[in-house]
Amino acid sequence: MFVNFIGLTLFFGIGILVANGVSLIAAKGRNTKSTIVLMVIELLLLGGFLFVALPSKTLSTILWINLVGAVIASGLLLTIRSINKASMNVLHKERKTVGTNTVNDWSGRVLGISIAAMVLLFIISSITKVTAIDDVYQTIPLKTEEKAEVLTSAKETPIAIAPKTAKRKMLQKFSVIPNSNMFTLDGITAQVVNGEYVYVATVEFNGFFKWSKLGAVPGYFIISATDINAQPKFVETPIVYTPSAYFSKDAARKIYAAYPDYAATGKINLEIDEKGNPFYIQTLYKEYGVSGRMNYNEFKTAVLNATTGEVKVYNSHEAPAFVDAPITSSAANSINEYFGRYSQGWWNQTMFGAKKEVKIPTENGIYASGQITPMMNKEGSQLLYFTDFTSGDEEQDSALGYSLINARTGQVTYYRDTKVGIMDSDGAISIAAKIYPEKKWKASMPVLYNIDGVSTWIVSLMDSKGIFKKYVYVNAVDNDIVVDADAAQNALDAYRIELATKGSNNTSTDAADLEKIKGTVSRITIVASEAQTVVSFLLENEKTIYSVTTNNSPMALFLKEGDKVAFQAVVTADAKAASIENLVIEGLE
Repeated sequence: MFVNFIGLTLFFGIGILVANGVSLIAAKGRNTKSTIVLMVIELLLLGGFLFVALPSKTLSTILWINLVGAVIASGLLLTIRSINKASMNVLHKERKTVGTNTVNDWSGRVLGISIAAMVLLFIISSITKVTAIDDVYQTIPLKTEEKAEVLTSAKETPIAIAPKTAKRKMLQKFSVIPNSNMFTLDGITAQVVNGEYVYVATVEFNGFFKWSKLGAVPGYFIISATDINAQPKFVETPIVYTPSAYFSKDAARKIYAAYPDYAATGKINLEIDEKGNPFYIQTLYKEYGVSGRMNYNEFKTAVLNATTGEVKVYNSHEAPAFVDAPITSSAANSINEYFGRYSQGWWNQTMFGAKKEVKIPTENGIYASGQITPMMNKEGSQLLYFTDFTSGDEEQDSALGYSLINARTGQVTYYRDTKVGIMDSDGAISIAAKIYPEKKWKASMPVLYNIDGVSTWIVSLMDSKGIFKKYVYVNAVDNDIVVDADAAQNALDAYRIELATKGSNNTSTDAADLEKIKGTVSRITIVASEAQTVVSFLLENEKTIYSVTTNNSPMALFLKEGDKVAFQAVVTADAKAASIENLVIEGLE
């Protein structure tokens, strides 16, 4: 890593080298030693700055640092020459000497050129920051959909508990770590390990002297992200390269020095492979010109072996299979911000523009300062980032849509049903938090799902200590339909019954998800209200509760025990309730 930092110092120090080099050439051998000493000191100070600050390796930043270096170097040479000239004049009673008249190292010219170049760079950067907007927007891999995938089972599509709950459990187990007072619990990342959706949390040094004493953290915590009764496990494995280490063992510096051609975004995350080996992951990118903006289709992923210190860089979609988030939440957040703000160009999103189709990400997530929530896809094979969008009007609770970003490919899928208005996550949190006002529980981690064709918010309720209490299902269209339960599947079953009872139906469910069912009715109940009548029944040798409204199926009013029926429904092995379509009663066709 030391050799890499020497290379980086020379790369960022081109301006210093040029300023001093021009001076050496122009001075024709005079003051060579002092100029070289000054240049070495400047490079050493620059190297120290790079090692501590780790400035971005974008083209614009590299140019700025080089120009500042040239200004400082040439300014120092000009100042030193002026002081020497003034001293010689005083010593010789203002008599001109050969030395003071003939030595001209061009420092003043280099200083002027460098300042002019800085002004020019500022102008170009400011202009390209605006003119590049449309081109950068086109680099977002984007597709739009009207309906999300249907949530049929909490086991098929795991519903994650809030990370605060997982962190609270880990802190309660913190004493299992040897010398636990020397460490602190850091960030939590969601990932899939051996087919299970889990949270992994890093254990970090609690200061410089702890690191100098031990040299490695003893391991990490892991816990199920979906089992509310799960307990964390501390995995003992020495992690030498970590963000809380210092000097050459600092994971961020290790990645920074290894590949000087790419800029990094966001924090580095700990991920583990199928054997439990720890790796640190960071997203890298290329800047679009000198605009300061990312190219969203050219992400790279740095993978640091936290034990050996080996760093490898991959195209994000080609990262090792165990890396669930080659594109970390910081990059995903940047995509959301850009997508929401600039779909109609720069002028449109300013205070003078119409702000047509401008969408603001809400701040109810758990990553990226609250704008990102991780979740698994239906197959349980891909990590996705969820964010819903709202308008800038604080009085509106309506969502303008939501995005799911694939954490491996960066593919953005934007869901927007233009026919049905839905409540945003702020509204869902407000409703969930008011279910038990006397307990003062906090609503957290709202995620939107499609349940039987109905957009539904799933929210976690936690107490003041971050301990999970209940899941809340909130109908995003009809706010009066709210169900809570201790387990996700129980809440899902109760919610489905509530949908059927209050007349919601699954007419927007994909026909491919519907299963043809036949059987004989063994039990039946009819619930009538002013708005409608709901018929619920059981089939022989089954425990699933099927429900249908007479609005959708008028003949259901005449259903009785012993009738043979056929219908369609979305049913899984774990479901206890289901709404049905296309009910046919034998003898009443």
